[in-house]
Amino acid sequence: MLAAVYLLCTIDGFFPLVPSESVIVALASISGTVDTVSLWWLWLLGALGAITGDQIAYSLGRAIGTDRFRWMRTRSVRRAVGSARRALDGHGAMVICTARYIPGGRVAVNYTAGATGFPRLRFTLLDIFAAFLWSGYSIGIAKATTGWLDNTLLQITVAVVAAAAAGWVADLILKRVLARLAARSGPAVQTGPADHGAAPAVDSPRD
Repeated sequence: MLAAVYLLCTIDGFFPLVPSESVIVALASISGTVDTVSLWWLWLLGALGAITGDQIAYSLGRAIGTDRFRWMRTRSVRRAVGSARRALDGHGAMVICTARYIPGGRVAVNYTAGATGFPRLRFTLLDIFAAFLWSGYSIGIAKATTGWLDNTLLQITVAVVAAAAAGWVADLILKRVLARLAARSGPAVQTGPADHGAAPAVDSPRD
């Protein structure tokens, strides 16, 4: 069972086939009954699997880049990649920690971090912190719903829905925070050629 948790959390890091958070929530919600896993092992292996998957996504981004395929070279994709990189540069900890609570956000951010050259050491340190925080959060959501629901299936359902709702709220907050930060920074200053209205430089006449 624990090996399956690690494997699913790893795969979810670069190919979100099965939401790993739902697996952790489901197992944590029935922890304490007969033949269930320890919460400490669930927390540890969930986090380690998430870290492994995140590193794979980062490596894929580093290897493939942002312009190998034609669809990557479209204006909308380039704009999205540029925005993601600016967000990572300015607010890397917040983006990496928050994105894993948003469906698909974890893979997108980790891949973009690798593809745009975000420093691997910094990414890894932030990722380790975020993964253990996320694993503990998932277990906390599950335990918060136990004890007041008698039906095990209903406990799991409520816990998963609560986790999804928290992800939606995190997505909403992240978008608003980034929008405010972008508004405060103001328009980018162009560093190209001088304005057309400026007078051209004239060499001083020699004696």
